[in-house]
Amino acid sequence: MLKTLSLELMNSKPELPQLLLVSTSPRRRQILESLNLPFQSVQPLGEEAVAEASNIEEVTMANSLVKAKSGKGSVKKDSDILIGSDTLVVLGPQVMGKPSHPDEAREMLNKLSGQWHRVVTGLALVSEKYGELKTFDSSKIKFRTLSQAEIESYVKTKEPYDKAGSYAIQGLGALLIERIEGSYTNVMGFPIEKFLSELSRFTQISLERWFS
Repeated sequence: MLKTLSLELMNSKPELPQLLLVSTSPRRRQILESLNLPFQSVQPLGEEAVAEASNIEEVTMANSLVKAKSGKGSVKKDSDILIGSDTLVVLGPQVMGKPSHPDEAREMLNKLSGQWHRVVTGLALVSEKYGELKTFDSSKIKFRTLSQAEIESYVKTKEPYDKAGSYAIQGLGALLIERIEGSYTNVMGFPIEKFLSELSRFTQISLERWFS
């Protein structure tokens, strides 16, 4: 009898909230997929704030919140959690965007060569049941001093396009980096360590429960 009740209680554990990643980024999808946490991808809508280096943390968090809220049309239960994220690269006072042509990529890579820069990723969680949460993570990266031949070779790979700062740390861009301080996945565009700790705090559901 006791064994039967125990099994019934185990089988009646409340269902975990549905995660909805509001992003078109394949890198963010890959990072979440690597955790084996079930989630759905949702197309983001809406415009982002204008990035300024003086308030980059606030901008990335604001952008993340806009993205997360733009996925509300996909919510089916009040416990569903919308996830928004936004990444910016900053060198000194300058925000390094995504290059649209080879000359922009060359210019950015020349500026980053031999220098330290920051990668800041905002993260927002939105749910009818749990409310809203905004946070960010920051990493420091130092580039090797690059020759013009190295820069030209990398630009020809076309990897810099659609990448903030003109490089992809998870690809051939890793060869450009001398040192990194902070989260590697943050530089990829989704700080998984920060996400997991905030998800647990946001929902009051332990990580053991999420991964059980």
